[in-house]
Amino acid sequence: MTIFNARALASLVTVADSALSKRLTVILTALVKVVEDDKDEELLSAVDEALRALFGSINDPEGLNTIMLLLLGWSVSSCLSSDTVILISL
Repeated sequence: MTIFNARALASLVTVADSALSKRLTVILTALVKVVEDDKDEELLSAVDEALRALFGSINDPEGLNTIMLLLLGWSVSSCLSSDTVILISL
């Protein structure tokens, strides 16, 4: 993922409305992989911005349920890195 892509994603999730719920798992998984694998501070800052926009844009019960199940699944998974645990605690 590039800085441009992360910033574009942050903008897009704010206007996606109900269509966002269908892609939450894919979007969040991609963003978390960047947090786990990349060390570029500017990219991580852009991804953080995208994550905040994503969580702030979830406004329907389906999206909330999807995100809760995904985060709960990750919390019991044995393959969590320390970066993912920090991300979940935000």
